Amino acid sequence: MADPLSILASLLGVATAAVQSTRSLKEAAGRYKTRDATLRRLLNEVGDVENILTALEQLLQAATSQPALDVDMSMAELLQGPIERCSEICAKFERAMGHFSNKSKLDFLDWTKMEFMRGDINQFMDTVAGYKATISVGLGVLTMLSHQALEEYDVLVKNTICDLKLRLQRIDDRLRGAAPASGPSSSGTGIDLNDERQVTEQCLRICQDAKFYFESVAIRDAPFLQDRPLGGSTNYLQSKFEAQLLTRQALDDNQTSLVRIITRLRERLESVILGGDSSERSQLQEDIQASKQCLEVCKLASTEVSNQKIHIIGEVLADGDSDHVVVTTLADMFNVGKTISKNRSALLVGSMSDEALMQLSRDRYDSRFRSAITHDHATQSSAVIASETSHPGLTSTQPTKTNRQTTNERTPALSNETRKRVSDPVASLGKPGGE
Repeated sequence: MADPLSILASLLGVATAAVQSTRSLKEAAGRYKTRDATLRRLLNEVGDVENILTALEQLLQAATSQPALDVDMSMAELLQGPIERCSEICAKFERAMGHFSNKSKLDFLDWTKMEFMRGDINQFMDTVAGYKATISVGLGVLTMLSHQALEEYDVLVKNTICDLKLRLQRIDDRLRGAAPASGPSSSGTGIDLNDERQVTEQCLRICQDAKFYFESVAIRDAPFLQDRPLGGSTNYLQSKFEAQLLTRQALDDNQTSLVRIITRLRERLESVILGGDSSERSQLQEDIQASKQCLEVCKLASTEVSNQKIHIIGEVLADGDSDHVVVTTLADMFNVGKTISKNRSALLVGSMSDEALMQLSRDRYDSRFRSAITHDHATQSSAVIASETSHPGLTSTQPTKTNRQTTNERTPALSNETRKRVSDPVASLGKPGGE
């Protein structure tokens, strides 16, 4: 893998160019003063893509300026192709809009009649929507450290896979039904549908990478959801994490769907390889090799993600002048259902790094324990001094005991009167002269 900063810088440049391309297309479409519903939909779709690309651009700027920021490099590499393609077709569509406007002899432009990439404006918007969803999935994986709700991203992945499946089917249908072009297309763009199909395949790889991530999250939650004893708390936990169960089922469905899509795609690629020319055959073979490399990257990313953990605690209670600290340095997500601190107790709950926990221990307890030890020594010393001051005649008779340690040396036998004074010093102090 290349240098992480180089990958981020390259993707940042691509994302910046894509933002400019989509913004230019939006401004060009906005210059046509029309109430046409198709054009309004185009403005909304391109505006959404611009917003997502802007968010990605801001994330990459932060990642390049802060090397410590954790970013999934494999996903960053996979995103570059779809973003470049999105930027390219937006720029070409903007030029095609100008050609269509100049060629039309009517005052009112019917944008549904505009041809682009052997299709129309609606098919272009569907293509842009597919790129938008793919980039959103990639952006979600890149920012997964924020631990957004899994079910929300699962819905996004599921919808994106469905849209990409339809997109591949439409591309194949248009490739089978289109006759060899004898000249430039009516749109003047000359976009190769084979390239479009390859980029769509890369979008599927991004979704597959995201699927691996969500699948690993679902698997790591399984022991918590299945190993709980039956009882009153089971119903509560089952209800609380019902979303995770539904997410796992959806992920299983997505996996089956992706297997069918990839199988059909490979069959299509094999047929093209057998019937195409040498240059196309070489290009498709390179794409197949790239697909294998992407699968290896996804496996590696899945292995790394599977090491992440979620710690879940139902309730934490601190009571009776106690000091409780409940922390973890291993979990990526720390979920505590209920915390109670009462009767002059202290309670700290959180997830932190090893260094932060060590610093917390020093700040929270070292001074407290040190003062407690100092106080114990001071108390013992005061007791010894008070004993010597009150009973100066007894110090030579019985050795002083500190810290509950007894001496092995033998002491001379004491008379009855001396024993009485030792055992009852208050009484002996009340009798001057001993008796």
